[in-house]
Amino acid sequence: MPSRPPPLKQRPRQKAWSTTHKSRQERGYGRAHELMREQVLADEPLCRPCAKQGRVTQATIADHIKPKAEGGTDDRENYQPICDLCHVLKTAAEAKRAKARKA
Repeated sequence: MPSRPPPLKQRPRQKAWSTTHKSRQERGYGRAHELMREQVLADEPLCRPCAKQGRVTQATIADHIKPKAEGGTDDRENYQPICDLCHVLKTAAEAKRAKARKA
C-alpha cells in the first residue's frame, strides 16, 4: 500500500492566442517585428497610454494600436510604445471584443 497518493498533473493554463496553435513567426511576429519593436521603443521610450493620463512609465512593448486580428497593419503608424500594465488591460479588452465577435 503506497504511503501517499500519486501527484495530480495539472494542465498548464493556455494563453489567449494559444487556440491558433501557431508559432510567433507564423502569427507575423518574426524578425521584422523585432526590428520594428526596437525602433518604436528607441523613438518613444515612454508608455503612450500612461502619458495621456499624466503618468511617466517606461515602455517595454511595441503594441499594435489596431490589432492585426481586427485588420491592423505592421506599419509604423499602427505601433505604440506601451508598458506591461497597459498591455495587459488592452489585451483583455481586445480578447473581450474577440469573444463577442465569435458569439
